[in-house]
Amino acid sequence: MGSMVDVVSISQVDRSYERHTHSGGRETCGSDLSQHSPPSKFITGELVFRSINPRRVVVVVATILMVVAGLSVSASASSADSSAVVVANRGSGDVSVIDTTDLSVTNYDLPGDAEPMYVNHDPDNDVVWIGDRASSTVVALDDETFEVVATVDVADGVFHQWLDPARDQLWVVGTAASTVTIVDTKTAEATTTITIPAELIEAGGITHDVFVKGNNAFVSLVGLDGYGVVLRYSTRTFELTGQIETGGDPHLFVQGGRLYVASQEANSVSSYVPATLRKVGETSVPTAHGIFVTRNNNVVVTNIAGGGVDAIWQLNRSLDTTADPVSTDAAVAHNVTVTASGTIFATHSGPNNVVSVIDADTGETQLVTVGANPFGLASIR
Repeated sequence: MGSMVDVVSISQVDRSYERHTHSGGRETCGSDLSQHSPPSKFITGELVFRSINPRRVVVVVATILMVVAGLSVSASASSADSSAVVVANRGSGDVSVIDTTDLSVTNYDLPGDAEPMYVNHDPDNDVVWIGDRASSTVVALDDETFEVVATVDVADGVFHQWLDPARDQLWVVGTAASTVTIVDTKTAEATTTITIPAELIEAGGITHDVFVKGNNAFVSLVGLDGYGVVLRYSTRTFELTGQIETGGDPHLFVQGGRLYVASQEANSVSSYVPATLRKVGETSVPTAHGIFVTRNNNVVVTNIAGGGVDAIWQLNRSLDTTADPVSTDAAVAHNVTVTASGTIFATHSGPNNVVSVIDADTGETQLVTVGANPFGLASIR
């Protein structure tokens, strides 16, 4: 079992593991939104072709032919379900790709002296987007070869990000000036930068997490005195359309008609109606931090400061506990994702270099070695 650790938050300003509170000062470096020239696939008809996702077409056509021939499609379905989990290793400047079938790991270096933060998969364009805090960019990697296919400059202080494939929008937090940059994922260009209201910056507010769903994008703020704020923006006009006060250090997920907020400082998970921002539920989870919600509304939350004890919690849409909390063999359970088959993957950040793989039904866990200080992760394919 992992030993107890003294952690207030894992939001490091640099790559080292450190005790850090969000009430401290903000970085003051400027932001440069000049663009690198995107590769041809983002500015020619090739992107339109890729948006059809030829790999998916091959699977569908093969399945149809097998059905017509009266053959079983179980093997085809199994092939289509194969997946990988991509991990951004903040400390070693690379990404680890975990094959979910055998848990083998392949590492890929990123350009320059990178500091990869978070990961999103764009299945329509077959790319993985990685935020690089060191270079104030987001990098698009081919989701099979993991070669760089585009690099986009965004605001300084890259942190959380979220992609909405339906709107071709990638929202990227910039902590240096409390901004969010919106990237058009079809053209690989930064199109808009939002700065939060001045009064929230004056109160110490720093942009932190972001989640995009449908007509709304939600941005959380840290650095405030004993509380957090979640802002709601329109994904069409980029105007502020609402805000709520939450527990401190809030992290976000939207699924099944609910906005879920995990608050590390309030030791809670709350749920809201996205359209009205009315709170409809709340439950206690110690140092609740990373959060992922499946299509079946299984809410998975990490207990970041528990030293590995009761590190992973599972709740339902009503925020009732659906299983006993799972303890892990490493501390600092940070971010979490769930594969299509229901397997839970959680990064252990700070001084660690491992990811926990958890059977959601049995609670059995095992560790997979990745790069240093693994941060964000995402399931692909």
